[in-house]
Amino acid sequence: MSLSSSFNWLSLNASTSLAWTPCYDAFQCARLSVPLYYSDPSAGSAAIALIKSPSNFSAGSAEYLGPILFNPGGPGGSGVELVLAGAPYFRAIIGAQYDLVGFDPRGVGATTPPLSIFNSPPEALEWYAGYPQNVNESVSSFGRGHAAANILGSLAADRASVEAQAVSTPAVAHDMLSIARAFGFERVNYWGVSYGSVIGATFAAMFPQNVGRFIIDGVVNAHEWYAGVDTSSLLDADAALSSVWSACTAAGPSNCPLYASDPAAIAKRVNALVDAVHLAPVPVFNGSSQITFGVMDYTALVHQLYTLAQHPYADGAQIVAGLSALARGDASLIYQGSDAQAVSALATCAFDAGAPFADGSLDVTFAIAGGDQLRTGTLSLEQARANYALLVKQSAFFAPDLWATLQGGGSGWTLRGKDRFNGSFATQTSTPVLLIGNTFDPLTPLANAHNMSAGFARSVVLQQNSTGHSSWTGFSTCTARAVHAYFASGALPARGTVCQPDFAIFAPANGTTSLERRGDGEVAFDAAVRAIALGDFVARRRRGARAF
Repeated sequence: MSLSSSFNWLSLNASTSLAWTPCYDAFQCARLSVPLYYSDPSAGSAAIALIKSPSNFSAGSAEYLGPILFNPGGPGGSGVELVLAGAPYFRAIIGAQYDLVGFDPRGVGATTPPLSIFNSPPEALEWYAGYPQNVNESVSSFGRGHAAANILGSLAADRASVEAQAVSTPAVAHDMLSIARAFGFERVNYWGVSYGSVIGATFAAMFPQNVGRFIIDGVVNAHEWYAGVDTSSLLDADAALSSVWSACTAAGPSNCPLYASDPAAIAKRVNALVDAVHLAPVPVFNGSSQITFGVMDYTALVHQLYTLAQHPYADGAQIVAGLSALARGDASLIYQGSDAQAVSALATCAFDAGAPFADGSLDVTFAIAGGDQLRTGTLSLEQARANYALLVKQSAFFAPDLWATLQGGGSGWTLRGKDRFNGSFATQTSTPVLLIGNTFDPLTPLANAHNMSAGFARSVVLQQNSTGHSSWTGFSTCTARAVHAYFASGALPARGTVCQPDFAIFAPANGTTSLERRGDGEVAFDAAVRAIALGDFVARRRRGARAF
């Protein structure tokens, strides 16, 4: 169950002004009415779900600096879920002078209209059963995935064309300006990660004079996003996984059960496990009161390794323990949280047969990613293979996972957003943009941050010397201080700044932050934030809304 499912969003009337209602104890909720298509206001309206953690200062006071909007990526991540889970973390870093505002982008969560392509969970499960999560699974997997993508594209065109053409990233960027204006501001303050960086870059390109204090983190190459090609996402993926094995060696056998004195030896053991499971998948059966069963196969295992590279601080201990158990023939732990487990859950998903069913997974991802592409039509099988080969050149190991979960669906998507991208990523924004990139990010390499920064005049790249996808996956007091200063006064870190993480990947769970060790109170981190810094927040965020 999602964090936001206990609130009846439809009980809130959507309007062009913000009528806030108390919700979730300390939060306030509203729905903002916006045009379904900004390019055609007569086509109807959409209602954007908003949640606010209010500033301690009243609007109009000198201390109040307005709203900061947040997006966790995806495509398909819920900003409402993000702020519900992470408000204490963001508040401690940023301060009390802003409203912290999460919004569900079009097609996501409580924002309406829903994107309803499948009629029911069983129908969705039928499609997912035919769509390979790894196109190297068999000799026919790539062709089968391409065929399934075309089926989903046809279903969307037949059943949900109006809604699918309303979920484009440019439309979401325009929604952000509508939200800021509803608060009484002409400039948008923002912190978005992963696909959220595409939203941010798109906004900055479309509305450069409306950019407030603006962070894009875990940066996607937005040029390639709109072109529908990918020559950059996996550039650091193999190095990220290798850095995890190095961290295991550094942590020692008491903290990392895969320990070996040479990281290459750990990699060799894991590769042998992948090869073994490819030939002989391992059954999973837990005969407890809540019976769980499934199969840990090549696809599920590679996905878990990709998850490890993306979230090593939060998930590293459990995944390496699962790998160690798998080597002994027990796949139950490594199966936890896998895509295979998530897809099988659709079979028992409760739903209202009288209301539209929204899967909220690849249907949303493909609608946004495919609908944003500036090319027209679908790709032939040969063209799709050529695009896939661009990923293989970056990482043969992880290319199948990324293709299946993001790019593959766009190859069969016929619909395009009504609101199209019409800006340039070479522009000067009213406030300089802060970009953040990790040294070893398996999905959005540091080079992407520099690539996008080159177009945004006066922008600065902050490097966080950690492994994982975006700065949120590895806590750094140095990064937190830089973010705090930027949102407080607009001060950017010095060019070339490199921030160190506070924790090692396999550090004991009772570790302390460097901030506590120094006794420095420049930024007030309370107990909840310390728990987040130790991995609680990033783990809950990933479960609630998978990052792009």
